[in-house]
Amino acid sequence: MIKWILEVIIGDLDEKSAYRQKMKRVKALPENYRTAFRKIQKYLYHHGEEGWNMAIFDDLIDLFESSAADRKDLSDVIGNDAAKFCDELILAANTNQNTRRDKLNQEIAEYFDRKGSKDAQ
Repeated sequence: MIKWILEVIIGDLDEKSAYRQKMKRVKALPENYRTAFRKIQKYLYHHGEEGWNMAIFDDLIDLFESSAADRKDLSDVIGNDAAKFCDELILAANTNQNTRRDKLNQEIAEYFDRKGSKDAQ
């Protein structure tokens, strides 16, 4: 009951914990990657669609961690147009979301098609 009340007031505790873990990973990045992540994060929050998949940040952190480990220059990772890079991240996240929607619609349609053919027999 107490956990439920806290979640109503401050939000999902598991999500907050997962977010803190992500931010620990970001803090461990080299300064240029860390700064770029925070700027990109801010851009995505302001320009991304509401309700889009937050896993995009996991993917971005993975990309930055592996690139930093390979000692890649940040500009080799995001290019010279950071806004374009962000827009491509948003497009990829939206495409993935549409794919999940399409899959859900297809699964439901197939279920009712099967159910309808069984009922007809």
